[in-house]
Amino acid sequence: MALGSLLNVFKSKDAKIEAELLAQGFEKSECDFDCGTCSTKFPNSVKIQDDSEGSLWETSKPYGLQVIIPTGKTDWPHDAYSEEGKLPNIVSNWAEKSAEKFPGLGSATNIKVSVSSLCTPELNSGNEEHANQTRGDLLLLPFFVWVRNVTVEDVAQVLDEVIPILLDLRDKKSDTIIEKIDNFPEVTFEISKFQSYIFLCSHRTRDKLCGITAPIMKKEMEIHLRDLDLHRDEGDDREGGVQVSYVNHIGGHKYGANVIIYLRKSGKNIWLGRCRPNNVQPIIDECILGDGKVWPEKLRLTQRHNPIEW
Repeated sequence: MALGSLLNVFKSKDAKIEAELLAQGFEKSECDFDCGTCSTKFPNSVKIQDDSEGSLWETSKPYGLQVIIPTGKTDWPHDAYSEEGKLPNIVSNWAEKSAEKFPGLGSATNIKVSVSSLCTPELNSGNEEHANQTRGDLLLLPFFVWVRNVTVEDVAQVLDEVIPILLDLRDKKSDTIIEKIDNFPEVTFEISKFQSYIFLCSHRTRDKLCGITAPIMKKEMEIHLRDLDLHRDEGDDREGGVQVSYVNHIGGHKYGANVIIYLRKSGKNIWLGRCRPNNVQPIIDECILGDGKVWPEKLRLTQRHNPIEW
């Protein structure tokens, strides 16, 4: 194919992506994705794909719900869901069978389950059930709602019952959520106070690249968020902040460093790939503070869910 024809193909694809973004309510950032003042770099051994090595767009499948399971860890077994009788295993099995139960999640009824470095007070206190993952907390995104103190025996029933309720409350633009459900009096529900979550794949057991890049990206993000008084670490639940955490394998390690963003106010969900430390400040300025402004060439996926009022 002649060079001119090849360039026309790329331009045509870029125009299609931009049209899809506009239809979803996303705005293309006019700012450079690289921050020239950032001196932090990955080690020379880390090789990040160049943008010329294929489009990132739609390299992740749409989904309607992500269940985040706090573990307080930064790495996990190769199959993070393999240990039978533990929350990750039970929730993962539930998700595979349950997506079609909830048409209110939208056309993308796939449910994603991730274990995370998020740490709850019970994990910090050494609670045996929580440490052994036979009881724990779940973060439901894009609802920004915590399910607290659920057991492996009850988790499937609790999720089956609470998700339709959350969908109904969201669609009715309710400013409150339920605190308890009758059948499970020990389980409570709590609204996350943060304006955004950022997740970085750190699953070193699956891919060494993630284990190297994620801590560097996290440190750089937290520096910039602290300057803005937006950084929230474990135990800091002041309203309006941003929490940066690790998750296990999300697919597409070759596109690392992967950055997944949830924005509470607008319901936007953004997946970025091929990110480097000098991209951190533009990500915060444009994606977080700019309410979801994006760079088409860096996008793996964008989704916009109905905003929540609570």
